Amino acid sequence: MKITRPIRIVQACIATSVIAYPLSQAIPANKVTTTAARIGQVSQLIVKEKNVAFAQTELAAISSKASAAHRVDVVTIQRWSAAAQMPMAYKRPMSDGAHVVRLPHLMSVGDAQTIASRMEASGQFEYVSVDHIWHTHALASDPLFESRQWNLMSPATVPSGANVTTAWDKTTGNPSVVVGVVDTGLLPGHADLAGAMITPGFDFISNTAMTGQADPQTGQAIPNGFTENDGDNGRDADPSDPGDWISDAEATSYPVLCGGASASTWHGTFVAGQIVAQRNNGIGIAGIAPGVRLQMARAMGKCGGETSDIIDAINWLTGGSVPGVPDNSTPVKVVNASIGGGGPCSSAVQSTIDAVRARGASIVASAGNDADVVNMPANCRGVIAVTAHTFDGDKADYANMGPEVAISAPGGGNGAVIVGAGARIVSLSNFGASAPIASPAGDAYILRRGTSMSAPQVTAAIALMLSVTPTLAPDEITALLAQSARPYLPGTYCALHLNDCGAGMLDVGAAVALAGGQSTLHVAPSATTGTVGNTITLTAVGVAGPGKSITGISWAQTAGPAAMLTTSTPDANGTAMATFTPAAAGTYAFTVTLTSSDGSLATDMATITITAAAIPGETGGVSKPGSGGTPTESRNGGGGHVRVLLAVSLLVAGLASYRGRRTDNY
Repeated sequence: MKITRPIRIVQACIATSVIAYPLSQAIPANKVTTTAARIGQVSQLIVKEKNVAFAQTELAAISSKASAAHRVDVVTIQRWSAAAQMPMAYKRPMSDGAHVVRLPHLMSVGDAQTIASRMEASGQFEYVSVDHIWHTHALASDPLFESRQWNLMSPATVPSGANVTTAWDKTTGNPSVVVGVVDTGLLPGHADLAGAMITPGFDFISNTAMTGQADPQTGQAIPNGFTENDGDNGRDADPSDPGDWISDAEATSYPVLCGGASASTWHGTFVAGQIVAQRNNGIGIAGIAPGVRLQMARAMGKCGGETSDIIDAINWLTGGSVPGVPDNSTPVKVVNASIGGGGPCSSAVQSTIDAVRARGASIVASAGNDADVVNMPANCRGVIAVTAHTFDGDKADYANMGPEVAISAPGGGNGAVIVGAGARIVSLSNFGASAPIASPAGDAYILRRGTSMSAPQVTAAIALMLSVTPTLAPDEITALLAQSARPYLPGTYCALHLNDCGAGMLDVGAAVALAGGQSTLHVAPSATTGTVGNTITLTAVGVAGPGKSITGISWAQTAGPAAMLTTSTPDANGTAMATFTPAAAGTYAFTVTLTSSDGSLATDMATITITAAAIPGETGGVSKPGSGGTPTESRNGGGGHVRVLLAVSLLVAGLASYRGRRTDNY
């Protein structure tokens, strides 16, 4: 074990002050909401001191290859932080004696300029400038991206976010990558899909799907064409969604097979929007991989879908032959199946999965929303099973769990331990309660929760990974997703049930980085809050990347009262630990840096809030704020889901289960 001295940092680590800043509350951290986009937001300043000779000397010391073990005094950073009246973090030197420093949180350009002017007024600096973002398409300008798409944000903004914004710095998708979706079909005319590359798909719902199935309660049988519901006589080359509504009369006739009356779900369009909704078009949302192609295979209709139709759809998408159906000329490399059925994986479905993987394609499936065991096909061998977590990083209270789960992605709703505000996932929909209403009048956006919402985020992540490295095999993709996943947050269900929750929370930015050969690093504290005198453990897990090894993991305190870190060297799995026992209350921040054998670096940060130990005999409580205007949501006995059409109405949609049931908690 080695002891790292406080108020010192190693090369490439960040240093900040450990003093008080009485005016820092003028720009509070919560000014930028957790769902805010980084458009018009900045996180860095460029500073140059008037003492150029000192700056050049410091630059030479930091930059020298011979100074790997050099320790840099943080007095200068403390002085800069005092001038800013808030803690600053050192990032790197620049040319001409300038330096880049990190602001304590993401903020508007105007707020950053206020800090820069405040620093210049101290008289120490030749200049202090906002480090503007110059690229125009690195982030989305879509209205709902800013207000609703918390699930795409970086962990610095939303700890449970999938870090999609970081991945966009590398790729938004390559059109050579085709993503397959097995679902209710697609409404390609939605305005947020204008410009999306939709590859011709197929409708696999047979005219006889579910025909002859007698409802156990009424004895009435489903007629020909009922599930198909598109007026065509069987399978055809039109995978558009005609609607899957259940009328009052149909609910009366088939109460067990179809459940209660409900409006059309437009489920396939929702899923497709999560993947390829167009970015920076000034409307709606941003898809995670808007630059890839999408191919829809319709296999879900009124009251569900048959396993046989679903198997054919999956096989066709991935290049397999289906009798009576022309071969797919654009086989996909990843299939999204936000659908599921109860029971163990059947031999027929497992055989399909094995054949798909042999063709080099991956299958992503939602775990299900019964708060129970994992559904089929997610419980099949070789499937990337996805469960759901909430805005607060807790396991969603509806999400199925088990050893089959590979990873968790944002699904919204309330948590199993931390109830939270219930924030949900937004994507595309239609105002039609039964048949679709043509665009633009019918174009809508909707908030949903469920593992059906989680799976497409993993599917889109894989599409971005394949965009940077097209040769990735299914097993390699699964391994990279696991290696790049972020640890579950302390105090959440999955932090204590690791065997049931998969590798961790989806980190698209890290997954794309690993796929492209870069190093990644994640650090997690044993608790995000604590009391004076109680030891905190920090665990860092790094991956050097293909063909590389980890040469070191270094730690640096960047804020808070001085702490003595006791650290370990990384083990064979890239895991290193550090512990400290806080002697004073305050917010402690630490930066961890991984160095790979090729000299490349990866960093991550952890923050822990420490309070004074309770005085014996004192009591107190914490009041909990309300939901802040979260739309009301209700459930029926079958796990019902209330859909919120933005700015329009609250629609209650109940859907009973049948073969191939949707798994998005409604």
